[in-house]
Amino acid sequence: MKVVIVVLARDPRRAKTRLRGSLVPADRERLATAMFDDVMAAATATGWPVLVVTDARWIAARARAAGAAASVVRARGTRDGAARGLRRAERDGADAALVVAADLPLVRTTDLRRIAAAGRRSDVVIVPDRSRSGTNALYLRPPSRIAPRFGRGSFAAHRAAAGDTGRVLSLARVGLDVDTAADLATLRRSKRRAGARTRAALG
Repeated sequence: MKVVIVVLARDPRRAKTRLRGSLVPADRERLATAMFDDVMAAATATGWPVLVVTDARWIAARARAAGAAASVVRARGTRDGAARGLRRAERDGADAALVVAADLPLVRTTDLRRIAAAGRRSDVVIVPDRSRSGTNALYLRPPSRIAPRFGRGSFAAHRAAAGDTGRVLSLARVGLDVDTAADLATLRRSKRRAGARTRAALG
């Protein structure tokens, strides 16, 4: 079965604005880029095709240099970017797709494989963030199984859309995304567990 990993990556130069009180712009860009690189390292190590959906040409070039495909789109938010990535994955012959955020500094290849393994028994696998409000990873078999509902309250929205065929899989490393000062503080406490590039960016 062909599984495509779809990485959603906003331009790091415009990302993480909620960290303005914690990091200067250059440090926000450095951290966002480092987290993207660590997510890419985990994704490409699976050996599965990886597709990066981004609004930044330089991130697309970075993705291609890492061995991934890339689509540069002017998406209207994460939901739109995910929908475009899923449509391309299906056009490219994917039987299933695993959508992941680009700001998961603790994620490992084993986490991605575990999600896909759960997907052999469920059409939809939803991995929530640590507050169980958002969705940090979403496995769909086939990629068009449900429309992505990323955004505010996406965890509940995905659960409702999946119905009885959905499964919730809580994974601590995938649960940490970095959007707020509290998330950043948690990452600093977990620095030794973060990817190599994120550790370097944190100093």
